[in-house]
Amino acid sequence: MTLAKRLWLTIAFTACSLLLVLALTAFQLQALSQQFSQYRARQALSTHLNELKASVLELSHADPMLDSTTTQLEKTAQTVQRLRNQIVSALPADQRGDFDYALAHHWTEFTRQIESSLKIAETSPEDAINIPEAAYKLDIVPLIARIDQQLAAERTGLAAAENAMEASVARLLFAILGPLLATGIAVILLQLAVSKQLKSRIQQMCIASDRLAAGDTQARLPGHNHDELGRAARHINQALDKLLAVMQDVHESALQSEGQSRQVLDLSTRVVEQTRLQIQYSEQSSQVVQWLSKLADNLVAEAHTPAQTLAETPLPSPVLSKVQDTLGEMKRVSQSILDITHIGHLIRDMAEQTSLLAHTATIEATKVRRMTDRELVFFRRADEHYQRRQEQHRASLAGERVM
Repeated sequence: MTLAKRLWLTIAFTACSLLLVLALTAFQLQALSQQFSQYRARQALSTHLNELKASVLELSHADPMLDSTTTQLEKTAQTVQRLRNQIVSALPADQRGDFDYALAHHWTEFTRQIESSLKIAETSPEDAINIPEAAYKLDIVPLIARIDQQLAAERTGLAAAENAMEASVARLLFAILGPLLATGIAVILLQLAVSKQLKSRIQQMCIASDRLAAGDTQARLPGHNHDELGRAARHINQALDKLLAVMQDVHESALQSEGQSRQVLDLSTRVVEQTRLQIQYSEQSSQVVQWLSKLADNLVAEAHTPAQTLAETPLPSPVLSKVQDTLGEMKRVSQSILDITHIGHLIRDMAEQTSLLAHTATIEATKVRRMTDRELVFFRRADEHYQRRQEQHRASLAGERVM
């Protein structure tokens, strides 16, 4: 598996874990929101019950002899009606009928008694005062008891709601922190595994690089994995193989070039020596021809000289013409020998230049061979040094184990 795929899998795992955490968190938050709504509704119901109780008790202590009692009765009736609608709608369905019947019955009877006391307050004040007290015992006390019973139930419900909300908050914390902690641990373990593997492989590559730098030409980078680092290592190994092959070819070519250059140098030296011998022979032949030419000139000169004695007679004309022809041939031979000598000098110059070029080529080939020899000797010595260091390291490890 490639490094990119591993990273993408880690990212996908992290994203899925976060989505799971978000889904669980949203579910728990929705449940907690509903519980808060129910808790607020119960609080509002308790507030309305307390307000209803306070309004009824306030009216029950009103003095029927006062003119403001009528106004107070009207306001309290409106408040009770308003609170009645709110309370009945907020109560559970199985409790609405019972509570609504008790509130309507007792409140109707109590208001009827208060209205009667207000009517007879002008004619019989003593009876008007006694009617509210009797109505209070007959209607208000049971109504207050019913309201207190409902308040006690609401307090119990509020306590249960608070416990449920605390449990929901605890579950919410667990639902958030638990998956986050598990996801974090899983991601950390994955990253540690990947980093450990990468560190090990990089160390192996560094060791192989150190061996190459030390001259171990057989060292190669680990390229057995099928990921980015493995492909890079295989490319580097191929480049090293090609480089060593090129160096070996250069060394062999330098050896061949040096041998061929030496052969060319030997042949050129032989050509120069043969040319020098031919030049010497040509020079000797030229000297002989010049001597013969001088001798022929002397003969011709003597043939044209007047006789001094009777015994001395001039040469005949045929002999003289033969001598002159011979003299001409010898001059042509001398000129030919001079031409051959000139050509021999040219050949010698060309042979010397060829010898110089061959010598230069031999020097360059020797330099190349020596350079490749030095590189190969360096690699061999470095490899031997590396092997010695390895043996010393193994010996030291064996000594430490013995100790």
